[in-house]
Amino acid sequence: MRRVGRIALFGIAIAAAAAGLLIWWLPLPNELQRPVAGTLTLLDDHGREIAEVASPEARVQIPIQLSEMGEWLPRVTVALEDHRFYEHTGIDWRSTAAACVRNFQSGRVVSGGSTITQQLVKLACNRRRRSWLGKLYEAILAWKLELKWSKDHILGEYLNRCSFGNRRLGPEAAARAYFGKPARNLTLPEAVFLAGLPQAPTRLNPWRYPDLAQRKFARSVDRLAQLGVITQAQRTLLSQSPAIARRFDPPRLAQHFVDAVRFLHPNMRGKVRTALDLDLQAKAERMLRTHLDALNRSDISEAALIILDNATGAVRAMVGSSNYETSQINGSLRPRSCGSTLKPFVYLAAIDRRMLTAASLLPDTPDAIRSEYSDYDPQNFSHHYLGPVRVREALGCSLNVPAIVALSRVGARSSFYELRKWGFNFPENLDDYGAGFILGNARIRLIDLAAAYAGLARGGLAMPAKLLASEFQPITRIVSTEATDIIADILCDNEARRKSFGVNSPLAFEERVAAKTGTSSGFRDAWTVGFDKEHTVAVWAGNFDGRPMRDTLAIRSATPLWAAVIHELLRNEHPVDPPSASLARCEICVATGLLPSRFSIGKMSELFLRGTEPTEDSASWFSVEGKLLLPSQYAAWCSGRDNTLAAEIVPEPRIMNPLPNSRYEIDSELPRTQQMIELTATIGNDVRWYVNGVPVLPQRDGRFFWQLAPGEWELQATGRNGAAQEKITVE
Repeated sequence: MRRVGRIALFGIAIAAAAAGLLIWWLPLPNELQRPVAGTLTLLDDHGREIAEVASPEARVQIPIQLSEMGEWLPRVTVALEDHRFYEHTGIDWRSTAAACVRNFQSGRVVSGGSTITQQLVKLACNRRRRSWLGKLYEAILAWKLELKWSKDHILGEYLNRCSFGNRRLGPEAAARAYFGKPARNLTLPEAVFLAGLPQAPTRLNPWRYPDLAQRKFARSVDRLAQLGVITQAQRTLLSQSPAIARRFDPPRLAQHFVDAVRFLHPNMRGKVRTALDLDLQAKAERMLRTHLDALNRSDISEAALIILDNATGAVRAMVGSSNYETSQINGSLRPRSCGSTLKPFVYLAAIDRRMLTAASLLPDTPDAIRSEYSDYDPQNFSHHYLGPVRVREALGCSLNVPAIVALSRVGARSSFYELRKWGFNFPENLDDYGAGFILGNARIRLIDLAAAYAGLARGGLAMPAKLLASEFQPITRIVSTEATDIIADILCDNEARRKSFGVNSPLAFEERVAAKTGTSSGFRDAWTVGFDKEHTVAVWAGNFDGRPMRDTLAIRSATPLWAAVIHELLRNEHPVDPPSASLARCEICVATGLLPSRFSIGKMSELFLRGTEPTEDSASWFSVEGKLLLPSQYAAWCSGRDNTLAAEIVPEPRIMNPLPNSRYEIDSELPRTQQMIELTATIGNDVRWYVNGVPVLPQRDGRFFWQLAPGEWELQATGRNGAAQEKITVE
């Protein structure tokens, strides 16, 4: 018997040791080993709440510290849920014994007698069914948890995980939902009301079953008085003035912006400061709706708007449509045909690579690009052509043909890949677009367009737009600051765009403000984008279903909204800075882009990268009568109705006087000095004359005369437009 007893004791010891080891090695739930993440709370740049974003677990859950839960809620919760909480070590044996009796009498688990610590473990394990084994597991982990955490830590974690109904987890979410205030400001009646809800959050739902919630409140008041937590006077007052729960939904502001953040950061939780400015967002939304109402056009149903901070790339406002409730499509993130909005980047590349200057002449004629792109025949929206135009005028007036000419010089493939560096993520490849990508064949997003133009405002530094304040975006220098300053100056120049837009268009500002419009083929998309010193504003107008706007250009459909936003910003902001002092500035001939000559009909000051200034004057571009002479590539344009310059084609180089093979006879009675012939040719005003290889010097008025001398003479005229020669005889 003794041997059997010893074996039994040994077995019991082994079992106890094994049970001890099991308890020791039993891990805490993973949920308790990391802080409560909560739902996503988006704040604007100033810390104001934009939206509470639901998660699969909760509509709203905002974890807070125990000290932020107010004076009453923790005390009342402890009293109602586990009034010996600060006395036990995770297991209340008296409550457990009483629960066991009740469960034994009913034959099933009807009462747990669980402590707050045990309930915390249950919440962390997400256990829903009651069982003896589950209760044992919770009791063991509760004991272990009490060894590691303080009582206040346990209570705070429990409250932050408690359900208060309507998928509101934690006291902060509940206080906001039912009383419209943070938990720290809860009164005693409100704290008592909330403390009773976790026992049956669905059955006691204050919005669906307010009577049941009020009955629970009354029972909670009685229990608190019984436990001595409140006085009889407080009990009477609470009974007479119970807390009344109302419905306070979380804010739902800037919903397109919120959707964009959720799409880019689907797993984000907690409080997150964004780049948005709620004041600017509200103004932008209001101005967009006002603009569409003012248009009152059935064929222009939607618009989108982006405002970026130039220095940081932060999205300060994002309006994706006129009404989120009727259209969740975010127009600022949807690729649409780009119109003419990409042209500045082609000219910028050409200027930065010193292929062109702002004064370079480009042909704006119907046949200018047929030699480069035989299968592409772009036209201007006006169906008029200006002939020879300087780059400044070509960009300012948004002319199509010169843009393609500039593209051919830079290279279509090179330009396309450089645009990608600016942040344009084209859905298709260059081969799908062809050279027309620069005129609107390519599809872009409004947010990327705004980011690229903000890069111009930064002096050639590209950076993607950012939605979050803490978000890091790489910065890349694409072109020089000096070249960017020239393009920005052109975009600010209302005179440069006068021939296309007039002097009083919505693009005209007294201050220096950069602007560019774009209208897609078929009038399906209208764009306006530009910047002041601090912000870039981009606007799209059209229809989400792709319906065309009836022959409506961007200047009427998108630009008025853009201008209204810029005017609003300029109330507190600054115009674009003047061009860099490192640029060269010189006077040029308006008609030719060269240095002025006596024939120049207009002069202006132009900006150049140092070393690219013109070195020759414009005299050779004019006839003796002062008419503009153009190369033969302008022949069709010169003979057409668009030739408002009265320009002529440079004639074939030939000597006009003397006639070929002329014979002259010297008069013996006249002084030799009076026997001279004038030399004229269709070479241009830069003509140089040679007689038998000897230069003939011009007179003061620029005319050439040669004194007759006996012999056979060979006359030669040379200049920019060619050379001609002939022979004469003098007897």
